[in-house]
Amino acid sequence: MEFNKRTIAERFSRLPQDKQGAFLEALQQQDIDFTQLPIVARAARGVFPSSYAQRRQWFLWRLDPDSSAYHITGALTLTGALSPAALRDSF
Repeated sequence: MEFNKRTIAERFSRLPQDKQGAFLEALQQQDIDFTQLPIVARAARGVFPSSYAQRRQWFLWRLDPDSSAYHITGALTLTGALSPAALRDSF
């Protein structure tokens, strides 16, 4: 049975975490590169714990909700020939 990349990614997202490793191994045996699959919405399986970075950001916001300390803007100047495909892939 042949699956398209989106179907494979969606099946992976529905698996319990303890079965995802076996799924990745099966993909590898079939020469399917997991990094080339699209990003899909994660299947709802309850509440997910926040990461350390998320907790830190929430804590800083609680200290000073009007602070822009966590919102740092920046810009880059690129020189040379632009490869639209490479630029798109970088995002």
